[in-house]
Amino acid sequence: MDRRTAKKVGAMALRRRLGKVQVPVALGMTLVWLLLFNGFQWRWESLGLFVLGFLVSVAIMLVFPLPPIVPGFRFRPLPLAHLVLHVVGKMFTASLQVTRQVFAPGEVRSSVVAVPMRTQSDLMLVCTAIASSIIPGTVIVEVSRDEWILYVHVLGAADEEGMETGIRDVLVLERLLVRALGTREDIQALEAASPSGKESA
Repeated sequence: MDRRTAKKVGAMALRRRLGKVQVPVALGMTLVWLLLFNGFQWRWESLGLFVLGFLVSVAIMLVFPLPPIVPGFRFRPLPLAHLVLHVVGKMFTASLQVTRQVFAPGEVRSSVVAVPMRTQSDLMLVCTAIASSIIPGTVIVEVSRDEWILYVHVLGAADEEGMETGIRDVLVLERLLVRALGTREDIQALEAASPSGKESA
């Protein structure tokens, strides 16, 4: 095999590898990267962490190709914009609430609440868990895939009302994620579970 043929074969192999890179999965891995390195802060370094995390995710998928995710994401621009604005707004308001609780006199109480998912989708379960974790004051402590339940630690949930608010916040995230990224089946399952379109604790 001459050098030109070897280059063509190498280029074809690289294209095949690049074709196996799943951008939604790479973005999900990038979110995990940002969580690990505290990248969800308003600073210029966060942009560098995002780019670096995405490149690392692509490199991992090139070295260890993953099977395709079926059925995958369905991107809907307007619901996706609504989702992003909601998450950014919640991050801002939750940061203020956490700061107030930390500096307030007395003991800061919290609770672990069980949030049953309305869609039986691995992607929506993972996305809801990640979206909940990036909002200050909430941490996913356990995921039950058999029962489709997220167990969430909610800072400041000292009574029944606080726990209901924590559950409702996670359910709102699930609804926005399903409408922005879910399949038609996911949306149908969501509507069947909540016909009125309102979250109930």
